[in-house]
Order: sequence, then C-alpha cells, then structure tokens
Amino acid sequence: MRVTGVIVEYNPMHNGHLYHVEQARRSTGADAIVAVMSGHFLQRGEPAIVNKWARAKMALQQGVDLVLELPVAYSAQSASLFAFGSVAVLDALSIVDSICFGSESGDIRSLTALSDILVAEPPQFKALLREELKKGHSYPRAASDALARYAAQDESIDSHLAQQPNNMLGLEYLAALKKLNSKIRPATITRIASGYHQETVTHPSIASATAIRKATFETGIDTAEHLLPRSSFSILQAEWQAGRGPIAWENYRQALFTLLHRATPSSLAEFVGVDEGLEHRLLRAAMQANTVHDLIEQTKTKRFTWTKIQRALTSILLGLTRQEQSELHLAAGPSYIRVLGFTERGQELLRQASAQSSVPILTKLHKEKPKMLELDLRATRIYSQGYPVWQPGAESWDITLPVLIEKASKNVSRIER
Repeated sequence: MRVTGVIVEYNPMHNGHLYHVEQARRSTGADAIVAVMSGHFLQRGEPAIVNKWARAKMALQQGVDLVLELPVAYSAQSASLFAFGSVAVLDALSIVDSICFGSESGDIRSLTALSDILVAEPPQFKALLREELKKGHSYPRAASDALARYAAQDESIDSHLAQQPNNMLGLEYLAALKKLNSKIRPATITRIASGYHQETVTHPSIASATAIRKATFETGIDTAEHLLPRSSFSILQAEWQAGRGPIAWENYRQALFTLLHRATPSSLAEFVGVDEGLEHRLLRAAMQANTVHDLIEQTKTKRFTWTKIQRALTSILLGLTRQEQSELHLAAGPSYIRVLGFTERGQELLRQASAQSSVPILTKLHKEKPKMLELDLRATRIYSQGYPVWQPGAESWDITLPVLIEKASKNVSRIER
C-alpha cells in the first residue's frame, strides 16, 4: 500500500484543503493519506477555532485515512520546529512513502535546491542573514531575504521562491527530511485560488482559512458555507450549537491578562518566545489594552511580528518556559505517536505501523506519560476554559474520549480547479 503524508491544521478544513488531499493522492499514486495535525494551538500561535477532535473528524470524512496529533511543543513554534516535529512523526511511523505539501511554486526541484542552502548554512548565507537581522527584520523575514539574496547568485535557482510563505514552509519540510535522513520522498502541488494569509474571498468556492475565520467571526458561519465541504460545515454547526465554538484569542482574555498583570519582566522572560525585550512591551501594552487584539497591536513592531507575539502569548498561557522546553529534547523528535482517529483503511495502516514504528503508537493513554504528552494534556485543560459554554469533563477529554473511528465516506466532496 502506498502511503502519503500531509501536514495540516484544518482551522477549519475547507475546500482548498480538500483539493490538497485529492491532489496529494493523485500526484503520488497513494492508496492512503496520513495527516499530522496540530492540536489545540497552532503554528501562528493562536487557538484553533474548534477542538482537535472536531477537526480530525472533518479530515476523516473528507479523504484522510489516519490523523495523528502534532505535539503542542512543536505545533505552536517557529516554522523550522513545526516542520521538523511534523516530518519526524511521519518518519517515525515507518510506513509513509511520500509527503505532499502545497506551495506557490509547485516546483520540487527548485525548492530542494533552496532547502539544501538552509541545511548547509554556508558562511556567506550566514553573513547575509546577519545583515538582514541588523535591519530590524524579524527572523523569518531576514532568513527569507538572505536566502533570496544568496540564491540569486545561482542562475539555475529561482531566488524569488524564497519570499513566498508556503514555499518557505515547504523548504522547512525538505530541510527536516534531510536532517532526519528520511527515506520519505517529497512532492508538492501548486496552491490555487487564494494566498496563504489572504483575508478576502476572491474565488467562488476556495478561500484561505484566515478569510474563512474572519468571515465567520464577523458575519456568522453561514457566510462561509460555500467555502467548506458539507461535512466540515455540519461539524462546525454542531460545535457552535454545543457551545464549543467558535474559539479565538478573546476567549482567553481574562486568563491571559491576569497572567500578565501578575508578572514581572524577569518572570515573563522565562517563557518560550519572550525575548529581545518583548517582555517590557507586553507589560506596557497590558496596562492600556482592552482586548487581546489591542494587546498584540500595541506590542508589535517590525521585529516583533503579530505571529511572534501570538506564539509568545501561547507559551505564557500554557506556562511553557525555556527550562521546560529544554527538558523535552525537541531535536530528537517526538518519543511517541498520538492517534486522534482513523478510517477502516487507517486501521490497516496502524496494524502495519505497530510492527514497524520506531516509537510507541498511542491509541490509549497510560498512567506513565512522557513530558511532551503531559504538555498536550495541559493544553487541552487550558483550551477547554475557552469554550463559550461550560463542557463538563472537557479538561479530561484526552483521557476519556475514545479515538475517532469513521467509515470511509461515500460522499466525499470534490473540488474542480
């Protein structure tokens, strides 16, 4: 059986994601799709609009066969850590033949050439990176510009590819494969219809998750119905009706401001991502801001981007300090694989993987838990405090909820380009 991996957040799963699953299956000749999905807190440092079980169900009803959770120690971090953790999960499963990601270029050869530079870090590239950082740019912007400048010296490489967000994330996936010496083969498909962070809807059926969330919060879920597979829309409706969504940063306003108001600059600087004086800007902004949006707006600068601030706030909310992160040994990859759900075909994949995986595969949680998994359980307890309506027992759903099992749907939506 040919198995292709995809790395996703599904916040929520929309028609563009459905197109990605279809094309990943087609372009790699896959018989099965395995998704590594962020849990409750995402790579841009924000809480997911609905919980991980609802989003896993969306995936299983729209062509994904097995959904694995990316630990929050990786999911709410920089692109390099996010990519490394995700690829490490797929690699440890030991049954994945290929990985397929979306990009602006759709050119795997050029992206591979650029990723080689990231892995090798030649002296001239490092010098260019230092130059860009001195300009006051954030690290992602500086790395992108430095890579573009370095690659411009080689006429065989399209240096402009280094300055597009999906391409840059793809480069990190390719770099992670090299660091892990993985046998997984990379493939990419061209992103269609909308930009990665595009906030407006310009296509009749496809929009970015950012635009869909914006429309949902501003005008209600019904305005996004045509941009979602039927099952995703139904799941979102059910979550809303049950009082489990929508979730946004403002749901944690009181908890977050309480933590900031009781903090000192030195205590705040202990958290992951709070560095370079960010602690002082956060504390000043907290004295004036009324909302989390205001807090971030008043804190951000050219160097402190919206995303960096959100990631720092996630660390503060979760209580993730640098000391705790160092004890997780992120460079070694996750020491387990957590299963959120599977179809009948996914169950077959799990049987194969259980005999080959290099780390334990968890469908039930045991009394003794790795530190990284304890952090995921903490993330669930904290995330549950943001539900619009109190959900009895939600703090323990990691332990009490069974793994999702879905029959392969005969009504999977189809997207025409």
